[in-house]
Amino acid sequence: MASRVGRLRAVYSLMAEPPWPTLIVITMLGWGAMLLFSHELALSSLCVAATGAWYDQGWRSLQAMLAFVSPAHIALSWLLMLTAMMTPILAGPLYHLWVRSLARRRWRAIGVFIAAYLVVWMGMAPVLVLFVALLRIAATWFSVPVGGLAVAIALVWQASPVKQFCLNRCHWTPRLGAFGWSADADCARYGLVNGLWCVGTCWALMLVPITAIDMPMHLGLMVIIAVVMVIERLQPAKPARWRFPVGR
Repeated sequence: MASRVGRLRAVYSLMAEPPWPTLIVITMLGWGAMLLFSHELALSSLCVAATGAWYDQGWRSLQAMLAFVSPAHIALSWLLMLTAMMTPILAGPLYHLWVRSLARRRWRAIGVFIAAYLVVWMGMAPVLVLFVALLRIAATWFSVPVGGLAVAIALVWQASPVKQFCLNRCHWTPRLGAFGWSADADCARYGLVNGLWCVGTCWALMLVPITAIDMPMHLGLMVIIAVVMVIERLQPAKPARWRFPVGR
């Protein structure tokens, strides 16, 4: 009991340190926007299409949906989801940028990093949706629930050494230039590399909420996956080997 209280106090102490308070506010605003506009988001249309519609009507449902939903609307929906889920796991990189940049360049460095990071994740949106479409087809062939198939893939990936390798690389903190375009290039490179390792760490987990049939379940699974990602990111690097996925 005492050890649990000590851990809770440690977590509370951590969350009180910058940049956590700001990140918590931003992620709560992201969740609030998703709840407020959940029935209007194109992302919900993508998720429904990735589950029931593809199961019943195949690829034509995707074509019909894209005919009525603009790419800009889809991008905005995906951006809201990234704001809600990914903001807390950037605490380490943002802190590194803050303390390693000149005071007059701090916000610029953070802005360049976030822009580069978002480029990577925004590019993953169509890839994940297409993968879920293929997953739905495979689930139909083998007569298994697509959600169960997504959970199985996530658990195998969570247990794999490749997952741990990518997670370890998310802790990478590079040297940053102090002046001019070289400093901006270092921040952009940091955002791209961190985004790529983050995709390698989280892509399988993201499959689980995308395969949810209704929006309440979809949002609930997003919350669970977001918590898992934060807990993972707070842990120190470990040897890249097979391990029990839940105990990670």
